Amino acid sequence: MGNNNRTVIFGNGTLHTNFLKILRPDDFIIGVDRAAYWLLTHNIIPDLAIGDFDSVSSEELKIIQTSAKTVKQYPADKDQTDMELAIRYARGETLIFGGSGTRLDHTMAVLSALKTQIFIDETNRIRKLSKGRTILKPGGYRYISILPITSSIVISLSKFKYNLTKTKILRGSTRGISNEFAGRQAVIHLFTGKAWVIESRD
Repeated sequence: MGNNNRTVIFGNGTLHTNFLKILRPDDFIIGVDRAAYWLLTHNIIPDLAIGDFDSVSSEELKIIQTSAKTVKQYPADKDQTDMELAIRYARGETLIFGGSGTRLDHTMAVLSALKTQIFIDETNRIRKLSKGRTILKPGGYRYISILPITSSIVISLSKFKYNLTKTKILRGSTRGISNEFAGRQAVIHLFTGKAWVIESRD
């Protein structure tokens, strides 16, 4: 992967051309299944095309095989989803587009596979947080919700509309829903547990 320090994965979910605006020249681009063909139709050559390619025609597969820099084709009968396989090849900061669509099970599977990757759709940006300090900037997102993944979390929030100091939140509580940025950045300090951080535009 050379000196690239960011991976951008395009999944076989809902894709929009405005997602392409975020790409940098040195990004390592992964196209998952039909998303590899979608990238090629928009003049983006994936560094890696991966999946079982059961969503493309034989003609489209040939285009992928001759155009993508590397192609890894897997059998349709396998224990991992195409997205899970793609995440294994991600290095450095990783953004995932097209991880959601009409299949809720696939969306949930993508979210559960997240480690340090960031999941982005048209209106949301989602990441998992573990212990430590995280700085967030608005970037067009108005609301921030923090939901425990573990049975509980202990968290401090500063520079939010609603701040917290070493507060325990139980899984299932709505305490962390719909906070807002109070300035140019906000700080999350997670002391115990793991949490979802969901930023939403509306």
